[in-house]
Amino acid sequence: MAYTAEAVPVTIIESLLFTHWDTNSGSIPKPTMVDVNNATDPLRADLINTGDYLLLKADTPTFEETPIGTWVYGNQRHSVLIEVYTAQNRQRLYDLQKEIRRVIHAKMHSVTEFQRIQYRSFNELVQEYVNIWGGRIILECLNSSILLNTET
Repeated sequence: MAYTAEAVPVTIIESLLFTHWDTNSGSIPKPTMVDVNNATDPLRADLINTGDYLLLKADTPTFEETPIGTWVYGNQRHSVLIEVYTAQNRQRLYDLQKEIRRVIHAKMHSVTEFQRIQYRSFNELVQEYVNIWGGRIILECLNSSILLNTET
């Protein structure tokens, strides 16, 4: 049997957002997107000089599989967390999350590795930062009623 690479949801979401970000209107420039792979190292972001940031991470649980019926088929769910940061203002934060939501809704069935990408939630981060606005977006990459891996 030929090797088939496992889908990496964070990479797929980053590519989807990068490719379909609407820069035609010019009102929401494409942000810097960072695939975070080490949460213990501090990330330095220059929001003033480089613009807005999207930090893409695997969420918890990263992957969840629920067998159905005779356990030959099942549902699979991958969770992706996007942290959004801007130094502009709260309105820019909400505009960024709106653009992410627009791309996800427009392309929810366009990714071949998953049957659907679903926008789940947005929470504004209220921390001790001054003049930095942030939020967390949760996305899910879903496959429903699919044949579970039985090949080695």
